[in-house]
Amino acid sequence: MKEIQLSVADMSCQHCVAAIREALEGVEGVEEVQISLESKSARVQARDDARDETLLKAVREAGYTPEIVSS
Repeated sequence: MKEIQLSVADMSCQHCVAAIREALEGVEGVEEVQISLESKSARVQARDDARDETLLKAVREAGYTPEIVSS
Protein backbone atom coordinates (compact mmCIF):
# COMPACT_ATOMS: atom_id res chain seq x y z
CA MET A 1 0.00 0.00 0.00
CA LYS A 2 1.06 3.56 -0.58
CA GLU A 3 -0.29 6.97 0.35
CA ILE A 4 -0.55 9.80 -2.17
CA GLN A 5 -1.28 13.36 -1.06
CA LEU A 6 -2.90 15.63 -3.65
CA SER A 7 -3.41 19.37 -3.55
CA VAL A 8 -6.52 20.61 -5.38
CA ALA A 9 -6.37 24.41 -5.18
CA ASP A 10 -9.62 24.94 -7.11
CA MET A 11 -11.72 22.82 -4.70
CA SER A 12 -14.16 25.28 -3.15
CA CYS A 13 -17.33 23.56 -1.94
CA GLN A 14 -18.94 20.28 -0.87
CA HIS A 15 -19.91 19.57 -4.49
CA CYS A 16 -16.20 19.70 -5.36
CA VAL A 17 -15.41 17.31 -2.50
CA ALA A 18 -18.03 14.83 -3.72
CA ALA A 19 -16.89 15.04 -7.35
CA ILE A 20 -13.22 14.57 -6.46
CA ARG A 21 -14.01 11.70 -4.08
CA GLU A 22 -16.06 9.94 -6.77
CA ALA A 23 -13.30 10.43 -9.35
CA LEU A 24 -10.59 9.05 -7.08
CA GLU A 25 -12.66 6.14 -5.81
CA GLY A 26 -13.23 5.13 -9.43
CA VAL A 27 -9.51 4.55 -10.01
CA GLU A 28 -8.44 0.93 -9.91
CA GLY A 29 -6.31 0.15 -6.89
CA VAL A 30 -7.67 2.95 -4.69
CA GLU A 31 -8.63 1.60 -1.27
CA GLU A 32 -9.49 4.77 0.70
CA VAL A 33 -9.95 8.48 -0.01
CA GLN A 34 -9.94 11.26 2.58
CA ILE A 35 -10.63 14.81 1.43
CA SER A 36 -10.22 18.07 3.31
CA LEU A 37 -12.01 21.09 1.91
CA GLU A 38 -10.27 23.31 4.46
CA SER A 39 -6.77 22.38 3.27
CA LYS A 40 -7.89 21.75 -0.33
CA SER A 41 -6.27 18.35 -0.30
CA ALA A 42 -6.97 14.68 -0.85
CA ARG A 43 -5.18 11.75 0.72
CA VAL A 44 -5.41 8.47 -1.13
CA GLN A 45 -4.51 5.01 0.16
CA ALA A 46 -3.87 2.78 -2.82
CA ARG A 47 -2.25 -0.47 -3.80
CA ASP A 48 1.34 -0.17 -4.92
CA ASP A 49 0.34 -0.79 -8.54
CA ALA A 50 -1.94 2.28 -8.64
CA ARG A 51 -0.33 4.92 -10.84
CA ASP A 52 -0.05 8.52 -9.66
CA GLU A 53 -0.73 9.81 -13.19
CA THR A 54 -4.02 7.86 -13.27
CA LEU A 55 -5.15 9.60 -10.09
CA LEU A 56 -4.24 13.01 -11.52
CA LYS A 57 -6.06 12.23 -14.77
CA ALA A 58 -9.23 11.18 -12.92
CA VAL A 59 -9.34 14.45 -10.97
CA ARG A 60 -8.60 16.50 -14.11
CA GLU A 61 -11.43 14.75 -15.95
CA ALA A 62 -13.73 15.74 -13.06
CA GLY A 63 -12.84 19.37 -13.85
CA TYR A 64 -10.16 20.18 -11.27
CA THR A 65 -6.44 20.93 -11.24
CA PRO A 66 -4.61 18.49 -8.93
CA GLU A 67 -0.94 18.37 -8.00
CA ILE A 68 0.88 15.60 -6.18
CA VAL A 69 2.30 16.86 -2.90
CA SER A 70 3.80 13.54 -1.83
CA SER A 71 3.71 9.96 -2.93
